[in-house]
Amino acid sequence: MKKNELKKALYKTKPEAKLIYIRNSNAYYLAEIDDNTIRFEVPIDDMGDADFLPTMDAKLLIRWLQ
Repeated sequence: MKKNELKKALYKTKPEAKLIYIRNSNAYYLAEIDDNTIRFEVPIDDMGDADFLPTMDAKLLIRWLQ
């Protein structure tokens, strides 16, 4: 899937992203859409004072879509 297709699918299917691990100042989340695994790499510096939970709505992580 192309990036724009993934974004549309994230809003349409509303998958949950799960925190996999934190390493080298990045938090890594994974979400499943159909048979595709989507990875989000969120730099700790970008988090600021926002709440990043162990599971969260994947569309909230679109900015960091890999």
